[in-house]
Amino acid sequence: MGYPPQQPGPYGQNQPNQQPYGYTSGPQPQYGYQPPTGPPPPPRRNNTVLILMLAIGLPLLLLGGCAALVMTLGSDSRDRLVTEPDRPNATMPKSAEASPPPADPQESAQAQESAEAQQPATATIGQAITLQGFEGLQMEVTLAKLVRKATGDQFSKPKAGNRFVAVQVTLKNIGQTVYSDSPSNGALLIDDEGQQYRSTFHSVQEGQSFGGTATISAGDSRKGMIVFEVPEGAKLVKLQFGLNSGFADQKGEWSLG
Repeated sequence: MGYPPQQPGPYGQNQPNQQPYGYTSGPQPQYGYQPPTGPPPPPRRNNTVLILMLAIGLPLLLLGGCAALVMTLGSDSRDRLVTEPDRPNATMPKSAEASPPPADPQESAQAQESAEAQQPATATIGQAITLQGFEGLQMEVTLAKLVRKATGDQFSKPKAGNRFVAVQVTLKNIGQTVYSDSPSNGALLIDDEGQQYRSTFHSVQEGQSFGGTATISAGDSRKGMIVFEVPEGAKLVKLQFGLNSGFADQKGEWSLG
């Protein structure tokens, strides 16, 4: 068996056909940049939209849950406020229901007397009315005379378009309390239109006035004129009189016809 011919070496010597030490035959590894040989990788997803949706959606979801919880608790509280007060009434027997205490007959009589005292008593000229005042004051008052157009004295003249009207009143003390007041302060004239006129300090020739304050002891009496100034065309229908300068609850009224 023969051997293949040997190639001469660089120096004229025959060297065997062998690879340098450390190298093998076949494809050798490449170094440096290697171009991709497989399919391209999928594109990277953009997570910005997802992050925004989570940042906005989660707070809204939490707020909605809190609002629903508050509404539920509020509705439950209102239902308790409405229904709970009614429960005792629904189960309370009729016999246990509160009933007003019986009225005291004495208090009822006193209330009736007070209501009657506040209502004016009505009389006509020449008649007397018994009136009650403060602290047990009791007087019998009589409208003795009415002068529809009275004449003033030399110091008293009505204004243009007015006239003097005078009433003569008799006061008798039928109680135990001393009367000390100005009778003119408790007198009012009232016309057919409901207008009222207070007394004046004028004097008239048809009779003597009370002259201010009158002091009347028990069983005693006084008589005097009370003067009013009213328009010429006023149609007077009644006189109203009250004790304690008109502040007493009871008033007397006289129809003037």
